Parts: sequence; C-alpha cells; structure tokens
Amino acid sequence: MSSQILLSGGDKWYSYSGEVFGGVSAPASIPMITIDNTGLRDSYVKIEPYYGKLVTGSPTQALGFEVKLDNITIIKDMSSNQADQLASRQVSHFNIFVPRNSKLEIISNNTADNNTQIRGCNVLGYYL
Repeated sequence: MSSQILLSGGDKWYSYSGEVFGGVSAPASIPMITIDNTGLRDSYVKIEPYYGKLVTGSPTQALGFEVKLDNITIIKDMSSNQADQLASRQVSHFNIFVPRNSKLEIISNNTADNNTQIRGCNVLGYYL
C-alpha cells in the first residue's frame, strides 16, 4: 500500500506497505511506501520498518532501508536487522520532519542472499 490515509480526527495520517518480498535472482531496491505529495501541511512522521528472519544467517547480508524526501536520500542504513539473527521479527523506528507538499519514499535495500526475506513498513504522520 502506498497511499496516505487521513485518520478520522483529521490531524494525523498513516500508510503501510504490508509484507513485501524481493525476487530470488538479483539484489534489489524494493519500494515499500511512496507518497507523491504529503499534502498542504508539514508533518512529524514516525517510520517503523520491520524485518523477518535473516535468510542466510550472516549479519553482513542483512536488509536495510532508505528514506527519500523529494528524491534526496536523507537516511540510508544497511544494518537494520543485524543485532539479533534469531529474532523472528525485528522492529525499530525513527522520526523525521516532512515539509508540506513533499514526496516521501521508503525503500528496502537488500543483498542477493536475502531477496526473499520478509520486510515491510508502517508510517504515522502528525500534522503540525
């Protein structure tokens, strides 16, 4: 899912990707959430990517994520789920400021050994 959905109070919005998998052949960058225009108000946004178990068991083969605002990378991390290889799901979160009328993209980056690893993302935006 890549749309921005307004909550009933009108002061917050959300988006979620659901579980996303890569192909089995080549390393990939897989879009999880793309919002072409975040609207007429600035937002304080909580981004919560999550990951399933590592496929290879090697911490050097972990998934990562990239966050772009208006096609500029503002966060890129390839070590997001290296801490505990035995966890069935790992969740972390971070907060960013998103100016009005911005394009917001959250992309999953992975290595060839972990293309089929489960990943996803939830986003909650608070209008300022």
